[in-house]
Amino acid sequence: MIEAEIVKTRANTAEKALQATTTAFLFLYVIAQPASIAATHVVYAVAAAAWLARLAIVRGRGLRSGPLDLPILIYLLICAVSTLMSPFPASSWEGMRKVALVCIVLVVANNVPSLARVKQLIAVLLLSGLASVAWSLWLYGAGVGLHVVQLRPDSPWYRDGLRKDDVILSVDGHRIATPQKFLADLQLKQAAEPLRLGAIPVNDIEVSRNEHMDTLPPGDWHSASDMNQLGLTVETARPARAFGFYAHYVTFSMVLALMASLTFGLWLSSDWRSLQGIALAGAFLLFGIALGMTLTRAAWLALILACGVQIWLHVRRRSVRFMLPILGIIAVVLADVAMIHWRGMGLVDMSDPGTDYRILMWKDGLRLIRANPWFGIGMNAIRDYWWRFDLAAYRKYALRSHFHSTPIQIAVETGIPALISWVIFMAAYCWMLIRLVERARQQKDPFAYGLTLGILGGTSGFLASSLVHYDFGDSNIIFLFWFLAGIALAVRYLLRQQESL
Repeated sequence: MIEAEIVKTRANTAEKALQATTTAFLFLYVIAQPASIAATHVVYAVAAAAWLARLAIVRGRGLRSGPLDLPILIYLLICAVSTLMSPFPASSWEGMRKVALVCIVLVVANNVPSLARVKQLIAVLLLSGLASVAWSLWLYGAGVGLHVVQLRPDSPWYRDGLRKDDVILSVDGHRIATPQKFLADLQLKQAAEPLRLGAIPVNDIEVSRNEHMDTLPPGDWHSASDMNQLGLTVETARPARAFGFYAHYVTFSMVLALMASLTFGLWLSSDWRSLQGIALAGAFLLFGIALGMTLTRAAWLALILACGVQIWLHVRRRSVRFMLPILGIIAVVLADVAMIHWRGMGLVDMSDPGTDYRILMWKDGLRLIRANPWFGIGMNAIRDYWWRFDLAAYRKYALRSHFHSTPIQIAVETGIPALISWVIFMAAYCWMLIRLVERARQQKDPFAYGLTLGILGGTSGFLASSLVHYDFGDSNIIFLFWFLAGIALAVRYLLRQQESL
């Protein structure tokens, strides 16, 4: 009897420790998500492992069921079958890791015990997102490197690999952003040593992983008191498009669109004149500014749609709903004008190489779907065995990429049945969100209502963007998308629990 009590006590202690571990790592998850994909992977893995260990101890007690359980299971099973049938099993099983990230939904949904915990997680998430916005603004102000404005073709700089409009990110491994710092570093360096410049080519993203090393041997370089003596003209380089802590502006833009939508929903449900309302309005403005700085068309339109959906559901007056499509058209026109001004192309521009690339990939995608309708060609097959598929975009452009459309990518890689299961899954999720928004409104819970409204709007914009982007293949974005889905499921459970009291 005493031994049984000891075992029970130890089990309870272990359960509480594992629960605390899961909670702690969920907070680390929302801190890391806007900043580092590697860190997010690690903290999610720890949170999931701790949760599964706790489930084993309590033998599944307290496991919450929800309307997405069956769609998730079917989607995973069909993708697994397609992977088993793939002619490239190693690549396909690697792709299953991204598909399996949908389990984030279950981890989050089952480990949020109260609406107070939901508020805490969302608050930390938004603050972390604002930190990435602040970093983007700081990069624009302080610079990311040195833009090469001019250099002589007969100069050692040109001979050793540097080109006009390149951006120098580092000198001998040290980040540099002003001409004065560049001159100072040259004056401190020994002339008998080689000079190593980390530079990125024209039109590339200003991040370290893109830089190539240009090495000037001793004698090819010398110190100087001003830039004219070097035969090289540089200026502080600003990011061409904001990318935050990530390595790509498209990824950053869709994360910003989801966070801006979330903030907009919380603002709609708040007292606009209160301190909270003003803070939310300010956060939405900052997310919107950073999103604008990414110059990403799909993300701009995603946020316009997200806000439109939320206003339509929130404001019941017919006059507002009548004006909403007109305001939406005006917003799209203004976005088009801004895009032409800043990028030299409209929202839809057939002369844009990016648009041309997409269309070529979509045409070949449809061809591959017709040839492999049931199980697809296998996940990551295009990435690893691209030469086998005779893709027109690969022949025309020096770029090896994906199909730039989530539905096409899913159907090409895993087959039409997998695409149908994904569509049903997304439809079930959207229907759950619509009902959840109405339930939160009826219960007159401003936070739950604003939160679910924001998630619904963000989901609408995200799914619309996924028609022209393979957002479900980007872990940075999908980590946030699935987290919000898990939060929505947790809120649904908690509201139903309140109704039963």
